[in-house]
Amino acid sequence: MKLNSPNAWLLSASSLALAALPLAAHAQETARQDTIIVTGVLTPIAEEKLGQTITVISSELIEDQGYNFVPDVLRQAPGAAVSQMGAPGALTQVRIRGAEANHTLVLLDGIDISSPDLNETDFSTLTTAGLDRIEFLRGPQSGLYGSNALAGVVNLISRRELDGHYINASAELGAFGTSDVEASAGIGNGEAFASISLSHLASEGYDTSPDQTANGVPAVGVGAQAGDKEGTAITTINARGGMNLTDALRVNGVVRYMTAESELDGQAYGFPIAGRTYDDPSRTNHEQIVIGASATFDPWDGAWETVVSLSHVDASRRNFLTDFPFLIGPPVPSPADLLLVPVYESGTNSSRFTAAIQSTYAFGDEGFANFLTGFAEHENETYEDAYTVREEERTLNAFGLQYRAEIASQLYLSATFRHDDNDQFQDADTWSVSGAWAIPGTGTRLHTSAGTGVTNPTFIEQFGFDPSTFIGNAALVPEEALGWDAGIEQTLFEDTLTVDVTYFSSGLENEIYTAFLPGFLTTALNSTSDSDRSGWEFTVYADPTDDISLYGSLTQLDASEPAGIEIRRPEQTASLDASWDIFGGPVQLNLGVSYTGESTDTDFGTFLRTPVDAYTLVRLGASWQVSDKLELYTRVENLLDEEYEEVIGYLGAPQGLYFGLRFRDEASK
Repeated sequence: MKLNSPNAWLLSASSLALAALPLAAHAQETARQDTIIVTGVLTPIAEEKLGQTITVISSELIEDQGYNFVPDVLRQAPGAAVSQMGAPGALTQVRIRGAEANHTLVLLDGIDISSPDLNETDFSTLTTAGLDRIEFLRGPQSGLYGSNALAGVVNLISRRELDGHYINASAELGAFGTSDVEASAGIGNGEAFASISLSHLASEGYDTSPDQTANGVPAVGVGAQAGDKEGTAITTINARGGMNLTDALRVNGVVRYMTAESELDGQAYGFPIAGRTYDDPSRTNHEQIVIGASATFDPWDGAWETVVSLSHVDASRRNFLTDFPFLIGPPVPSPADLLLVPVYESGTNSSRFTAAIQSTYAFGDEGFANFLTGFAEHENETYEDAYTVREEERTLNAFGLQYRAEIASQLYLSATFRHDDNDQFQDADTWSVSGAWAIPGTGTRLHTSAGTGVTNPTFIEQFGFDPSTFIGNAALVPEEALGWDAGIEQTLFEDTLTVDVTYFSSGLENEIYTAFLPGFLTTALNSTSDSDRSGWEFTVYADPTDDISLYGSLTQLDASEPAGIEIRRPEQTASLDASWDIFGGPVQLNLGVSYTGESTDTDFGTFLRTPVDAYTLVRLGASWQVSDKLELYTRVENLLDEEYEEVIGYLGAPQGLYFGLRFRDEASK
């Protein structure tokens, strides 16, 4: 999402108005796993057969490194830039390869979980609890997934089929009054399974707006609220189940419930303190329910498979503004110069219903296997503005076709076409092609992909928000992108070292931005100028010994638009993750390093682009396998206690120490 987009305006205004990494989890694993994935094509496929660029993160790695939030995992992945407005629970966005935040589609087990009102996912509420893995697909994917997959897809995969049982539980305490409790259980017999996970993460937070921030932008202390901490509490419940009704028919279901309450410092209005961050106890409440069901009919053992799916997403957001400063006195402000407005509430209710069908016909032989898939989708979205009591609705119908070929177990090709019929705005045709060639006997794999992407106008952009501040524009057309990438992957030293180098490039047309009108009004317009993004991604996977695993990544990005370098897109990002099973025993050490280069942001005091300093975050952890079922662990985050910002005016987390334990009881039949 663009900072100057109406989406960002609402999210920020809401907030302000309320103020790959398939690194082996253990060193015994190989440098590169032959992971089975579902993202990027309509049928499951081995990672090595995918022409698109993808990173797969396992639950073991997430646990070992102590990642509680999905965006913290993505910080370590190539091509991702994360911006968080301070403490955990604050607005968090992920930009892929220099694109906008609302160009990233987020799926839960294949279901779009973005907020229907903004068509964007706030990553601040996405914890890692209950996840089996994360698939991070980069490049335009609208040919397969439609709107919002313009830059890539983050697919969150919860634990599913099993033959046996498991009971897992963990508890963690640490800095800033943080507590994180998780529990999960599952049972299955190969024919049916059921699983559930529950988590509650709470933090008192820290003061994100001290008197002087990392980039020299002063904050404003407001009376007794100066030094106010920004806390959060997030509760998530995930449940899955499935069973074989017959040899040819299988049904699956998933339910997710999430509720979150977070605090965030606001920004003052009026000169000379306009745009200055200030302490206040304002808060926002999120609630989301996701329900999905599918039926798979496979009468001829994979030769012809049909999947019918239904999903429903219901989301609500409430913003509670308790202090809101306006400058009403002389140029030099003091607490007495600030008018505190009484409690104010705004928010939205939105929903998305989706019905889809896909049917895949497989033909050929091992030397030349072919997969032809047709798909169709119906989507209905509703939106209600709690402020204006306005209700809106829109409908999408889509259909498409995908062809995939596997030739001589070394050449893998795919092509996808999709047509979107929108009842509110311009229809869209999108496509994608990809190829991968594993050169026999060399350890070399070439991969490339190209495609188009679209992002539709949001309800806010179409119909407006507060008529006194932001008015809608029904004439908007979807944003459009054309992108491609090409890379080479080389495996060396008996598969203990894998290196991948990928070049990517894309262009964006019809970008939606916020335009300022007379009388302090704003609206959304399509830009007449194009923006361009290109760069390089480097990844290294290594298992130099049986006890050590290493992963490293580096991204070099050039993202520009007619106005100059785009905001919140660092030119360089890099990461290093390492695991060491000490002497092959029960103790494991884990090191994580992430570097974020210099970027720019908008200073809302001056509305000028301002440099944001580079920073490096280091985490160091250790775990002890006390028994086959019990593990103790500890870690230090921001080991060097670096002072940094990702968004101007909001400090990142200081150094923090955490302790926890995990219980695992798993058995397979």
